[in-house]
Amino acid sequence: MLRLQKLFEPTKIRNMTLKNRIIMPAMDTNLGSPDGSVSPKMLGYYEERAKGGASLIIVQTTSVDYPRGKTTPFQISIDHDRYLPGLSQLAQAIKGSGARAAIQLEDGGGVTHSSITGQQPVGPSASMSPLGEPIRELSTTEIAGLIERHAQAAARAQKAGFDAVEIHGGHEHLLSQFLSPYYNHRSDQYGGGLENRARFLLEVLRACRSHLGSDYPLLCRINGAEYGIDPSIDLVQTVQIAQWVEEAGVDAIDVTGHGYGVRFTALCPGMPGLHLAGAAEIKRSVKTPVIAVGRIYPELGEWALREGVADIIAMGRALIADPYLPNKVAEGRLEDIVPCIGCWQCLEGSIQSIIQAVAEPGSPTEGKLTCSVNPAAGREREYVISPAPISKRVVVVGGGPAGMEAARVARLRGHDVTLIERDSHLGGQLRAAAAAPRKESLSLLIDYFQSQLAKLGVRVELGREATLAELVTAQPEEVVWAAGAAPSVPDIPGIDRAKVVFATDVLTGKSFAGDTVVIIGAETVGCETANFLADKGVKVTLVCRKPQALTKVGPIVQMELLEDLAGKGVQIITSAKYEGFNRDGLTIRTEAGELRNLGADTYVLAAGAQPISKLIPALRKKFRHVHAIGDCLEPRRISDAITDGFEIGRSL
Repeated sequence: MLRLQKLFEPTKIRNMTLKNRIIMPAMDTNLGSPDGSVSPKMLGYYEERAKGGASLIIVQTTSVDYPRGKTTPFQISIDHDRYLPGLSQLAQAIKGSGARAAIQLEDGGGVTHSSITGQQPVGPSASMSPLGEPIRELSTTEIAGLIERHAQAAARAQKAGFDAVEIHGGHEHLLSQFLSPYYNHRSDQYGGGLENRARFLLEVLRACRSHLGSDYPLLCRINGAEYGIDPSIDLVQTVQIAQWVEEAGVDAIDVTGHGYGVRFTALCPGMPGLHLAGAAEIKRSVKTPVIAVGRIYPELGEWALREGVADIIAMGRALIADPYLPNKVAEGRLEDIVPCIGCWQCLEGSIQSIIQAVAEPGSPTEGKLTCSVNPAAGREREYVISPAPISKRVVVVGGGPAGMEAARVARLRGHDVTLIERDSHLGGQLRAAAAAPRKESLSLLIDYFQSQLAKLGVRVELGREATLAELVTAQPEEVVWAAGAAPSVPDIPGIDRAKVVFATDVLTGKSFAGDTVVIIGAETVGCETANFLADKGVKVTLVCRKPQALTKVGPIVQMELLEDLAGKGVQIITSAKYEGFNRDGLTIRTEAGELRNLGADTYVLAAGAQPISKLIPALRKKFRHVHAIGDCLEPRRISDAITDGFEIGRSL
């Protein structure tokens, strides 16, 4: 009997039947064409998720006033009939693959940028946008025009063949800005009290209902909570908005949230079900089905349905990581689910496109979506694993993410695969990384790889050093060298006489750090080690040569980690010159030219890594096919390692 039964009970949104209660919410993919039309990559992306078993796919935010209202360079549009052919093709691709198709309509308002739209951002009141531009206040005439634009877009979606429409009244887009007392300072009928601030959203919903007819499903997304914003909408106001939305003719309420600052980043993305409290309160107050979202894994989704917290569970980034999650859950194969690690990489493509467009108007010319654990995300029609014409003997050296993925994909292709790992366990650098705060989900990724290699029949030999002689004896037809990298020791006078340990050894428990620590290096490993130690009450100082810490990560990860460190009292010294170690500690010269001595119980090295690649030239003399992947080429990110492994495994 299926253990997670509630997730797979059919349900309805008005007259639209859903085969189960797992849906995919609207998320920007960065895969649209520069002119706002649907691209082939976008078709493949949504088609794959529909095949994976979700009952409803809600297509990403779609502009009702293009280009003025678009938020990203590659957002799609629905403001003109010229977009109908592509939208119709998208709706049919989803429906033809087994899911219902909906589309989300929005106007970016104050979160647009003139470098992307060619026009000044607009909003409920004159203010500064989060992207640093002056916002122009909309007139009542313009508001009336936007209400009609939403309604026409909804009718266009219906004509294109979508089964439902969702109006985006959440996050920080235009309709949400009107709801918010933080952004809305108007004194007319669209400002002031909550009823007036909600007027724009409710008039949009009523106009859409009028254009769509009484039987067509209409959804609305609203914020259940706001973080780091003052003044903000509280839960009492959120419930009132939900009740008004229901009265306006909405058939399902999609409860999300948004915010900035320490409180928000402390919750997201690591906290499972971060918006469930808002969903539960709204569900108690309305009769309309409630959709819950926010890092919900299958067991948590089952619990939320059983406890009456929500009626439908939206899984977003989890379906980027593994489009087939619903089917795997239905078949009881939870160990086969590729886990989302909550790293934000799927958002980085859109963010970087915005940053580049602001810095260099007219660029970029093509968007992309990437996922740390799913190299095929955004390239579904290109990255297909098919049987190899000839089965080969493949030896993979290294059990980190690159080696494990290469072994997994090569075995799926039908090759005879052996993986050799010098440590007593698989995982490589993932094991150290998983110890840091917010990184616990990396343990799930290790578990996933271990289970897949075992199920596929990959021979895993642990605690063995792969020597040239042993590899020659094994006579593989393909050698994949994924031996990783070793921590670097910086060239600092006296370091050989100081009490130094490697950051990775601290994270894995091999080395004890003491009560006062100086960490040399302030990129990802150094900062995550500082976060790890600060949680244990250790006094930590981070030192680096660069003028800024965390230069090799995306802006979201950088912000949340630096906020964590600041909140825990970690001192960061940048632009430092290492003068040397002496009996009193590490002497540095600051950017201002001041000499400072940093005393500590222990000095933790996080100063980069050196590829383990010395054996590669000898291997290439002995074997015709030798492939180097992962950190042994150059220390990089998890996504790079897994992509390397996928591409090599697929090419063998």
